[in-house]
Amino acid sequence: MGDLFASSGAEEVPSTGDPEDPFPGLIRPAALRDWFDQQGLGAGSGMVFERVRAGESNEVFTVRRGDLSWILRRPSAVPLSVDGSNRIMEREFRFQQALEGTLVPHARPLVLCTDPSVTGAVFYVMERIDGVLPLDPLPEEIGGPSAARRVAEELLDALAALSSVDHTAAGLSDLGKPDGFLERQVGRWRGQLESYRQRDLPGIDEVADWLDANRPTTTVPGIMHGDYNRHNALFSREQPTRLLAVLDWENATIGDPLMDLGYLIGGWDPMDSRLPNRAEAVARWTERAGRTPDSLGWYAVMGKFKLACMLEGVHVRQRSDSTRTPTGYLGDVVLGLVDEARRLIPEAADW
Repeated sequence: MGDLFASSGAEEVPSTGDPEDPFPGLIRPAALRDWFDQQGLGAGSGMVFERVRAGESNEVFTVRRGDLSWILRRPSAVPLSVDGSNRIMEREFRFQQALEGTLVPHARPLVLCTDPSVTGAVFYVMERIDGVLPLDPLPEEIGGPSAARRVAEELLDALAALSSVDHTAAGLSDLGKPDGFLERQVGRWRGQLESYRQRDLPGIDEVADWLDANRPTTTVPGIMHGDYNRHNALFSREQPTRLLAVLDWENATIGDPLMDLGYLIGGWDPMDSRLPNRAEAVARWTERAGRTPDSLGWYAVMGKFKLACMLEGVHVRQRSDSTRTPTGYLGDVVLGLVDEARRLIPEAADW
């Protein structure tokens, strides 16, 4: 459910056609041109803004100036919380800054603007990477379906590298509360779900109760992406393809990195022979991360529970927002996630 800023596979949303106000409430061309000048980002009066995608919480634009181009990320025009959305922008920028010099592929963040007068909100500019999103079915540009194992292995390697980043040395200790992190998870997402729940979700309480009763007793804190999957990644067109950048850091925090690993592997079809099996995936991550994951089945169930709670919120907001066209199948996706979580529980101890 992440925002996309890929150069391929992205949804380009047309502007109003007015060069002075191409995206009302989102872009202020004159102010942005002055700000780009102050930051030394290109030169000349001609700037073109392309709305790559209108996200639920963030907006992504390609900015072109002469032969140069960048990505600009800012909150949506009507965020749930202005202050909260602005803080998320700052967090995203800091997390990506912290990846400089690490083995985690990412888009290099360039400048953060905390002055809302420039374009109405806190925003930041990052490098634009020319890559491909590995959507379903996998694009032929990166190798098609036969590239599935390669994509999975690249994601595992980057996730292992992320788990090895010292968040304290990177200056990120204030961006999370790792003490008691797992103890808070079920209550947090259960409470959030109840704040907007409008229908019965068969099995959701059963899953939540199991998670509470079987929670791991020890954790190793670290950087957690929060929505780690191949739809939030850019891959190269060369073959064998390689991971160019992990995208969409809006849910990043200092928590338990095994949440990302369980979420990633738990989202794979265990019957898909093109993907590493569970043992192969864990062994690869273990070798590169330098530690063995414990209770990974719990994390996989937790990932599905958390995603179900999050997507139910999106489902409810879409149905009550007359300005948006609801995603017709989203409600069924939520029910499917709960069912998958229930089916995982009996085998979770064997992961």
